[in-house]
Amino acid sequence: MREVFVALGSNLGAPDQNVLRAMAHLAQQFPEGFRSSEIYRTEPVDMAADATDFANAVVAFQSGLPLETLLSNLQALEAAFGRPKDHGKNTPRTLDLDLIAAGDETLSTPALTLPHPKVLDRRFVLQPLQDIAPAFRFPGVNEGLSVLIQRAPSLVIALWD
Repeated sequence: MREVFVALGSNLGAPDQNVLRAMAHLAQQFPEGFRSSEIYRTEPVDMAADATDFANAVVAFQSGLPLETLLSNLQALEAAFGRPKDHGKNTPRTLDLDLIAAGDETLSTPALTLPHPKVLDRRFVLQPLQDIAPAFRFPGVNEGLSVLIQRAPSLVIALWD
């Protein structure tokens, strides 16, 4: 068993409700050690100017599944929420689930890279991650989350109201 961290995001439909429903599903599927951050409202990053705000959060739980199996489970949940398998990058979505870290493991395969290759630049992931794991450090990164958040590109982020 290892602790895994999954980032959740949505900006279609009722984004906060999509994230809450996905959290509930993950809590049921992976109850051991499950915890979740607050939901944040964040401006879209690298998307069209008319894209709507995202609801973002991070969850943590214990899992003994092989990481690529866990990734497949996350992709199946995205599909259940209506996300097409061949979605484009930086497009609006009902649900986006990213496996961002798995304990102190590093991995680089065609299907999965851990830690997530863009996580250090994503304040919308780092901030909620700090809510649930303030002492967490990514493998190979000396700085803690508070320093990484300060270094991440500026972003409008606030608790979802």
